[in-house]
Amino acid sequence: MEGSNLDMLYEARLARARQAMREKGIDLLLLTPATDLFYLTGMRGHLFERLACCIITKDEVHFISPVFELGNLKEDTRSLLCCHGWRDGEDPFALANGLLPRQGCTIAVGAAVPSWVLLGMQTLRPQYTWVSAEGLMRGLRMVKDEAEYALLKKAQQNSCRALCRLIEHGLCGMTELQAGKLLMQYSDEEGVDSPDGVPIVAAGPNSALPHHVTGDTVICPGDVVVIDFGGENRGEGYIADTTRVFAIKRMPEGLQEIYDIVMAANQAAFEAAKPGAVCEDVDKAARSVIEKAGYGQYFTHRLGHGLGLDVHEHPYLSAGSKHIIQAGNVFSDEPGIYIPGRFGVRIEDLLFVHPEGAERLTPLDHALRVVD
Repeated sequence: MEGSNLDMLYEARLARARQAMREKGIDLLLLTPATDLFYLTGMRGHLFERLACCIITKDEVHFISPVFELGNLKEDTRSLLCCHGWRDGEDPFALANGLLPRQGCTIAVGAAVPSWVLLGMQTLRPQYTWVSAEGLMRGLRMVKDEAEYALLKKAQQNSCRALCRLIEHGLCGMTELQAGKLLMQYSDEEGVDSPDGVPIVAAGPNSALPHHVTGDTVICPGDVVVIDFGGENRGEGYIADTTRVFAIKRMPEGLQEIYDIVMAANQAAFEAAKPGAVCEDVDKAARSVIEKAGYGQYFTHRLGHGLGLDVHEHPYLSAGSKHIIQAGNVFSDEPGIYIPGRFGVRIEDLLFVHPEGAERLTPLDHALRVVD
């Protein structure tokens, strides 16, 4: 998206945020550079030791920043902001003091706002009612718009092209770490950054560890290899997340049976994921398949998690999650069976919920492949 289209997108999101603020009795919204602020304004960047924050009112978005950082703002982002620059040696909280209303207000604070910023602001206005903005921002970000749908789909496609290149290269004889770094290289070439570092490459018995730390284990013939990978589409913020399973050189005994059970669970969740369904029931749809097959004790984690600008965000698909799925929700569908000392299987797709049901944004098929 370009120019005026981006302006309209962020203006619409800010309007939704202000409507939610009115409904919740919130007068001000305090955010620092992180994914919540990027969602509302398109502002990239990180918060370091210098104060940078936005104070969103019913009419304006005030941005307090070191003056030398203001030049980094994109034109479409800057057009949304009232910018207030400060120089080293000046007190940035004095700027905030001049912007915050004196009368009592309810101010919502973003989840990424660090304690030193919060405490500094509270010192200025101890009479305010201070509340968390987590619920407000969750409600906005859980329902993806058309622009987010397109960006998530693009991220999945780019990321999965990188995996296909890795499999074409072959895995046997490499260490997990070598394979992971090669996948990062291919991802970079496909326009996908890896902010979390080397992806999960788990070979042999390591594949039975859902969050195995990729290491120096050599990938050998007869191994099962689980690859959990993704990253951020460069410059666009939206995340890809996929898991696939491979047999090296030959099919180990029992792998096809376990794989078929996990695939059936994946399909059951896919069919259950539709508007009006409850998140815990989608988890149950997948889990019951694995339990009926006698492997319930080996499915040790929730079915899935929301995904967007963060790799883990609401909604979560797990027991006890009462969220009612809406069109625009996005989450992973990743059932698994992990047999200690032998191998593990996890099949992960990203689902986008349309009014008529779910779509798999992951472009890979589900064939169990024997690879070199």
